[in-house]
Amino acid sequence: MCKIGVVVTVFNLEQYIEFCLNSILQQTYQEIELVAVDDGSTDSSGAICDRVANSDRRMKVIHQERQGPILARLHGVEHVSADYVTFVDGDDWLDENLYQTIMDRQMLKEADMVCFGIFRYRGNNDIYRSSCGFKEGSYQKAAIEKEIIPQLFWNSESCTYGLDPSLCSKIFQKELLQKHLNNVSDLDIHYGEDIAVLYPLFLECNTIIMMDECYYYHRMRKRNVVAPYYQDEQYFEKLYRLYHYMHQKFSCSNYGEILLRQLDYFYMYSVKLGKIKYGDLVFEERYLFPFDKVEKGCRLVLYGAGQVGQTFYRQLEKIHFCEVVCWVDKNYQLYDNKGIQPIESIEKVEYDYILIAVYGRETVAVIRDSLIKTGVDILKIIIP
Repeated sequence: MCKIGVVVTVFNLEQYIEFCLNSILQQTYQEIELVAVDDGSTDSSGAICDRVANSDRRMKVIHQERQGPILARLHGVEHVSADYVTFVDGDDWLDENLYQTIMDRQMLKEADMVCFGIFRYRGNNDIYRSSCGFKEGSYQKAAIEKEIIPQLFWNSESCTYGLDPSLCSKIFQKELLQKHLNNVSDLDIHYGEDIAVLYPLFLECNTIIMMDECYYYHRMRKRNVVAPYYQDEQYFEKLYRLYHYMHQKFSCSNYGEILLRQLDYFYMYSVKLGKIKYGDLVFEERYLFPFDKVEKGCRLVLYGAGQVGQTFYRQLEKIHFCEVVCWVDKNYQLYDNKGIQPIESIEKVEYDYILIAVYGRETVAVIRDSLIKTGVDILKIIIP
């Protein structure tokens, strides 16, 4: 029976790590080999890992000084004896049927890599589904070249990744994975570390299986919390280091012309992301406030505090076009110090219009219908 190796990297995650480990050990498919790498934790994470390992012979723990995610993953893979390996970050967790589903469909018998979807989790009321990026199915070399390579890394029209870059939503042939982890072991980056492993590895695969279902739960930061790698004083230096490495890899491939273009678009996008540490929004040119639909000087309720809502609010702050009398979001508690209020606050203010500042037609339609059901005049609802 095929065994699956699971590597969990841990750094100061005492609040989440036991739940994560149990979601792996309690998989309905039991033939797993779990390696937890305690990467220099200063809290009780290491002790929790030891305690869980003492109760299950399938798990071992590696304690090491802080070396970062890339080396932690590499050391974990080196201690796995299974032929196939996957990763779970220590604050995330799995659907209990992930590995059983893969084994029932006999995917590991033919594939170098299996990809599945991710649930992005910020709270019980804020979960959204993120697919692996391509239509479900088994792709051999000809199909890979025709259907995936043209948008493998970056889609310049939508400004998003083609294949989701997370290593945690993949299962890899161990030998291939270990080779590419070794290749980046001294790269010294944080932003884009999964990218440096995944896409060069992908080019060596003969068979890839894409699954439409989501089985991995990724615990995300609050929406207004900036990731630490954006605040790194060496962000741009490390970004160029990543770019240079990927440029070398793509240049040596059979798809250099296609992939180098994707790499350049990714690089330009990532440079722009560097503005985040200065408090600037990155997506203003993508979301333009609907000045033609809203009267100047009106009283406005802004519905939505994500990228669209924050971009609209910033534009209004700059030119004082109208007064935002209330800013609401169903997950208002996730936005610290932003003045975001619950949806019910709409009933307490006088307004001329409610602007739905949310991405996605289906979501906008649901919000519009819910507002109408609560008695809001449809003529007062503005959709960009």
